[in-house]
Amino acid sequence: MSSQEARETAWKVHGAVMDWTGKVDAKAAFALTLESAILAGVAAVAASDHRFARQGGAVGVLLWLGVTLLVVGTALAVLVVTPRVRSKHVATEASTNFIFFGHLQYWTPQDLEQSLESQDPLPMLSRQLVVTSKIAWRKHVYVKWSFQLAAVGGLLVLLAFMVS
Repeated sequence: MSSQEARETAWKVHGAVMDWTGKVDAKAAFALTLESAILAGVAAVAASDHRFARQGGAVGVLLWLGVTLLVVGTALAVLVVTPRVRSKHVATEASTNFIFFGHLQYWTPQDLEQSLESQDPLPMLSRQLVVTSKIAWRKHVYVKWSFQLAAVGGLLVLLAFMVS
C-alpha cells in the first residue's frame, strides 16, 4: 500500500470511528432520558402518600436496589455524553498535532497552512485513531452497562411495586 493509500485509509477509519462515537452518544442520550424518566416516576410515587414509598423488608430492598442500579446506569450514561477534551495535555501537544480540534485552537492559520503543506499527517492521524478508538470503546462499554443496569433496576422497581 502506498503512503497516499495509507492516508486515505486512515481518514476513512477516522470517519468510521467518529460515526460510531456519534451513534453511541445518541444511544447514551436515549438511555439517559429513559433512566431519568423512570427515576422521576419512582420519585413521584415515593413522594406521594402511596404505600409503595413506605415499604420495608424484602420489598424495600428490591426498591432501593432497583433505584441504586438505575442511578448507576444514569451516571454511566452521563459519562458517555460528557465531552473528552483532555485539556491538561492539549496545549503542550498542539505544536506537533493538527488532527484534533483541541490542538488546532493553538495554531495560527499561516502556521497550519505551512504544516499541512510540509508534514505527513499519517503519524498524528494514526495516534488520533488510537486515542479516539479507546474513547469510543469505553463509551460503548459504559452505554452497554447503563442499559443493562437500567433494565435490571427497572425490573426490580417494577417487581417491588407489584408486590407492595
